[in-house]
Amino acid sequence: MNETEKTSKRKQCILRAVNEALAEVDYSKLSIEDIASRAGVGKSTIYRWWKHKSDLVFETFKENTASVFELEFDKSLQYNLSQQLLKLSMALNQQAGRALLVVMAENREAAGDFFKQYLLPRREQTRKLIQLSIERQEIRADYDFETMLDMLYAAVHYQIIFFNCVPDEAYVEKLVTVSLAPIMMNKAD
Repeated sequence: MNETEKTSKRKQCILRAVNEALAEVDYSKLSIEDIASRAGVGKSTIYRWWKHKSDLVFETFKENTASVFELEFDKSLQYNLSQQLLKLSMALNQQAGRALLVVMAENREAAGDFFKQYLLPRREQTRKLIQLSIERQEIRADYDFETMLDMLYAAVHYQIIFFNCVPDEAYVEKLVTVSLAPIMMNKAD
């Protein structure tokens, strides 16, 4: 095994340890010492790659959701938004997702980094899907799509943070339907 493979294996072990720790304690009690012990590495190894436990949570969330949020460009915008919101609901309800919400609430810099590195590329993919939906004449082009996306994703966060409730399929379907209703093209148009 070469050095790159060893490094990758150690990182994966550390991220698994973060998931294990978060299954037992919340973010406020998460410690680098515990993670290092669970991963069988020294704290210095962790600090070599991550400067703070919030970085570990961010990386763990990214790892846990690496292939979860892929869009299906051959399907409708409504289908994709519904699937995205359901998957997001499930991901944020897991330990790493809940810890990530805490990190973003407590640390503006970490929240900004998460937005730039993780959410912005996914939002760009959604913009491409919106453009494709316009070209397919599924939706009208004259709409504030940025605000619509904010409203959709904020509603999921709101349900989880304030009501400790994971939005179910019925809620998500209604949310997406109501959000898209003003712009859906129908045969009379």
